[in-house]
Amino acid sequence: MQAATFAKAIIKVNEVSRACDSDPGHSEQVTNLALAVFDALKPLHQYGTSERQILEIASRLHDIGWSKTVLKKHHKLSSEMILEMDIPGLESKDKLACALVARYHTKGLPDAVKHHKFAELSLKKRNLVEWLAAILRVADALDSNHTSVIKKLKMQIDDKNVTVILDTKGDCWDEIRRVRRKEDLLIKKSGKTMVYQC
Repeated sequence: MQAATFAKAIIKVNEVSRACDSDPGHSEQVTNLALAVFDALKPLHQYGTSERQILEIASRLHDIGWSKTVLKKHHKLSSEMILEMDIPGLESKDKLACALVARYHTKGLPDAVKHHKFAELSLKKRNLVEWLAAILRVADALDSNHTSVIKKLKMQIDDKNVTVILDTKGDCWDEIRRVRRKEDLLIKKSGKTMVYQC
Protein backbone atom coordinates (compact mmCIF):
# COMPACT_ATOMS: atom_id res chain seq x y z
CA MET A 1 0.00 0.00 0.00
CA GLN A 2 1.39 3.42 -0.94
CA ALA A 3 2.20 5.75 1.95
CA ALA A 4 -0.67 8.17 1.20
CA THR A 5 -3.19 5.32 0.94
CA PHE A 6 -1.88 3.73 4.13
CA ALA A 7 -2.29 7.08 5.93
CA LYS A 8 -5.97 7.10 4.87
CA ALA A 9 -6.35 3.50 6.04
CA ILE A 10 -4.89 4.36 9.45
CA ILE A 11 -7.29 7.31 9.81
CA LYS A 12 -10.21 4.92 9.24
CA VAL A 13 -8.71 2.28 11.54
CA ASN A 14 -8.18 4.84 14.31
CA GLU A 15 -11.78 6.04 13.98
CA VAL A 16 -13.04 2.49 14.46
CA SER A 17 -10.60 1.89 17.31
CA ARG A 18 -11.73 5.04 19.15
CA ALA A 19 -15.38 4.03 18.72
CA CYS A 20 -15.04 0.33 19.61
CA ASP A 21 -11.94 -0.18 21.74
CA SER A 22 -12.51 0.18 25.49
CA ASP A 23 -8.76 0.61 26.10
CA PRO A 24 -7.13 2.34 23.11
CA GLY A 25 -3.98 2.94 25.16
CA HIS A 26 -3.46 -0.82 25.35
CA SER A 27 -3.93 -1.20 21.60
CA GLU A 28 -1.45 1.61 20.96
CA GLN A 29 1.09 -0.04 23.26
CA VAL A 30 0.56 -3.45 21.65
CA THR A 31 0.95 -1.88 18.20
CA ASN A 32 4.25 -0.25 19.16
CA LEU A 33 5.56 -3.50 20.65
CA ALA A 34 4.39 -5.57 17.68
CA LEU A 35 6.09 -3.28 15.18
CA ALA A 36 9.29 -3.34 17.24
CA VAL A 37 9.23 -7.16 17.25
CA PHE A 38 8.48 -7.23 13.51
CA ASP A 39 11.41 -4.94 12.77
CA ALA A 40 13.80 -6.87 15.01
CA LEU A 41 12.86 -10.23 13.49
CA LYS A 42 13.11 -9.13 9.87
CA PRO A 43 16.24 -11.28 9.33
CA LEU A 44 14.06 -14.32 10.13
CA HIS A 45 10.73 -13.53 8.45
CA GLN A 46 12.10 -11.33 5.62
CA TYR A 47 8.84 -9.41 5.17
CA GLY A 48 8.64 -5.77 4.15
CA THR A 49 6.47 -2.67 4.28
CA SER A 50 3.16 -4.13 3.06
CA GLU A 51 3.26 -6.97 5.59
CA ARG A 52 4.20 -4.50 8.34
CA GLN A 53 1.14 -2.44 7.39
CA ILE A 54 -1.11 -5.50 7.79
CA LEU A 55 0.37 -6.09 11.24
CA GLU A 56 -0.17 -2.48 12.24
CA ILE A 57 -3.83 -2.53 11.21
CA ALA A 58 -4.45 -5.87 12.95
CA SER A 59 -2.70 -4.65 16.10
CA ARG A 60 -4.73 -1.45 16.28
CA LEU A 61 -7.98 -3.40 15.84
CA HIS A 62 -7.24 -6.63 17.73
CA ASP A 63 -9.51 -5.80 20.70
CA ILE A 64 -12.47 -4.07 18.99
CA GLY A 65 -14.53 -7.24 19.46
CA TRP A 66 -14.89 -6.39 23.16
CA SER A 67 -17.40 -3.74 22.06
CA LYS A 68 -19.81 -6.55 21.13
CA THR A 69 -19.26 -9.06 23.93
CA VAL A 70 -18.50 -9.54 27.59
CA LEU A 71 -17.61 -13.16 26.91
CA LYS A 72 -14.20 -14.49 25.95
CA LYS A 73 -14.71 -14.66 22.18
CA HIS A 74 -13.73 -11.09 21.43
CA HIS A 75 -10.91 -12.23 19.12
CA LYS A 76 -13.41 -13.85 16.75
CA LEU A 77 -15.65 -10.79 16.83
CA SER A 78 -12.68 -8.52 16.15
CA SER A 79 -11.93 -10.64 13.09
CA GLU A 80 -15.51 -10.45 11.84
CA MET A 81 -15.65 -6.69 12.37
CA ILE A 82 -12.44 -6.20 10.37
CA LEU A 83 -13.88 -8.25 7.52
CA GLU A 84 -16.96 -5.99 7.49
CA MET A 85 -14.90 -2.78 7.45
CA ASP A 86 -14.07 -0.74 4.40
CA ILE A 87 -10.35 -0.08 4.84
CA PRO A 88 -8.99 2.18 2.05
CA GLY A 89 -6.40 0.48 -0.13
CA LEU A 90 -6.59 -2.91 1.59
CA GLU A 91 -7.27 -5.67 -0.94
CA SER A 92 -9.67 -8.45 0.02
CA LYS A 93 -6.97 -11.12 0.59
CA ASP A 94 -4.94 -8.69 2.69
CA LYS A 95 -8.05 -7.75 4.67
CA LEU A 96 -8.70 -11.44 5.34
CA ALA A 97 -5.09 -11.86 6.43
CA CYS A 98 -5.43 -8.83 8.71
CA ALA A 99 -8.67 -10.18 10.21
CA LEU A 100 -7.08 -13.55 10.87
CA VAL A 101 -4.02 -12.02 12.51
CA ALA A 102 -6.40 -10.27 14.93
CA ARG A 103 -8.39 -13.49 15.38
CA TYR A 104 -5.29 -15.46 16.36
CA HIS A 105 -3.86 -12.90 18.81
CA THR A 106 -5.18 -15.09 21.62
CA LYS A 107 -6.66 -18.55 22.19
CA GLY A 108 -6.31 -21.11 19.39
CA LEU A 109 -3.58 -21.15 16.76
CA PRO A 110 -4.12 -21.08 12.98
CA ASP A 111 -5.39 -24.42 11.72
CA ALA A 112 -6.33 -25.01 8.07
CA VAL A 113 -8.29 -28.15 8.99
CA LYS A 114 -10.53 -26.51 11.60
CA HIS A 115 -10.68 -22.91 10.35
CA HIS A 116 -12.15 -22.51 6.88
CA LYS A 117 -11.19 -18.83 6.47
CA PHE A 118 -7.56 -19.64 7.17
CA ALA A 119 -7.81 -22.57 4.73
CA GLU A 120 -9.01 -20.15 2.00
CA LEU A 121 -5.59 -18.50 1.95
CA SER A 122 -2.68 -19.57 -0.21
CA LEU A 123 0.23 -21.25 1.58
CA LYS A 124 2.19 -18.02 1.22
CA LYS A 125 -0.57 -15.99 2.93
CA ARG A 126 -0.99 -18.65 5.63
CA ASN A 127 2.70 -18.33 6.43
CA LEU A 128 2.29 -14.56 6.67
CA VAL A 129 -0.72 -14.85 8.98
CA GLU A 130 1.18 -17.27 11.21
CA TRP A 131 4.19 -14.96 11.46
CA LEU A 132 2.15 -11.82 12.13
CA ALA A 133 -0.17 -13.57 14.60
CA ALA A 134 2.90 -14.96 16.40
CA ILE A 135 4.28 -11.43 16.73
CA LEU A 136 0.94 -9.98 17.86
CA ARG A 137 0.47 -12.71 20.47
CA VAL A 138 3.82 -11.84 22.05
CA ALA A 139 3.18 -8.09 21.89
CA ASP A 140 -0.27 -8.48 23.46
CA ALA A 141 1.12 -10.64 26.27
CA LEU A 142 3.82 -8.04 26.98
CA ASP A 143 1.03 -5.60 27.85
CA SER A 144 -1.29 -8.17 29.40
CA ASN A 145 -1.93 -5.97 32.44
CA HIS A 146 -2.72 -2.94 30.24
CA THR A 147 -0.22 -0.84 32.20
CA SER A 148 2.46 -0.14 29.55
CA VAL A 149 5.23 -1.41 31.83
CA ILE A 150 7.43 -2.11 28.79
CA LYS A 151 8.87 1.18 27.52
CA LYS A 152 10.71 -0.40 24.60
CA LEU A 153 12.36 -3.62 23.56
CA LYS A 154 15.19 -4.85 21.44
CA MET A 155 16.04 -8.35 20.29
CA GLN A 156 19.21 -10.29 19.67
CA ILE A 157 19.15 -13.31 17.38
CA ASP A 158 21.71 -16.10 17.47
CA ASP A 159 21.81 -19.69 16.24
CA LYS A 160 19.57 -21.02 19.01
CA ASN A 161 17.83 -18.11 20.74
CA VAL A 162 15.91 -14.92 20.28
CA THR A 163 16.74 -12.80 23.33
CA VAL A 164 14.17 -10.11 24.11
CA ILE A 165 15.70 -7.28 26.14
CA LEU A 166 12.99 -5.27 27.85
CA ASP A 167 13.38 -1.67 28.99
CA THR A 168 10.72 -1.28 31.66
CA LYS A 169 9.35 1.25 34.10
CA GLY A 170 8.76 -1.36 36.79
CA ASP A 171 8.61 -5.07 37.51
CA CYS A 172 7.83 -7.04 34.34
CA TRP A 173 7.88 -10.59 35.66
CA ASP A 174 4.11 -10.96 35.28
CA GLU A 175 4.36 -9.93 31.63
CA ILE A 176 7.13 -12.50 31.09
CA ARG A 177 5.03 -15.18 32.80
CA ARG A 178 2.13 -14.37 30.50
CA VAL A 179 4.21 -14.15 27.33
CA ARG A 180 5.48 -17.67 28.03
CA ARG A 181 1.88 -18.83 27.51
CA LYS A 182 1.62 -17.12 24.11
CA GLU A 183 5.08 -17.53 22.61
CA ASP A 184 4.40 -20.98 21.12
CA LEU A 185 3.63 -19.80 17.60
CA LEU A 186 6.68 -17.51 17.49
CA ILE A 187 8.89 -20.39 18.63
CA LYS A 188 7.41 -22.53 15.86
CA LYS A 189 7.91 -19.88 13.16
CA SER A 190 11.39 -18.78 14.23
CA GLY A 191 12.69 -22.22 15.16
CA LYS A 192 14.37 -20.64 18.16
CA THR A 193 14.00 -20.52 21.93
CA MET A 194 12.71 -17.25 23.39
CA VAL A 195 14.75 -15.70 26.22
CA TYR A 196 13.53 -12.61 28.12
CA GLN A 197 15.60 -10.11 30.06
CA CYS A 198 14.30 -7.23 32.16
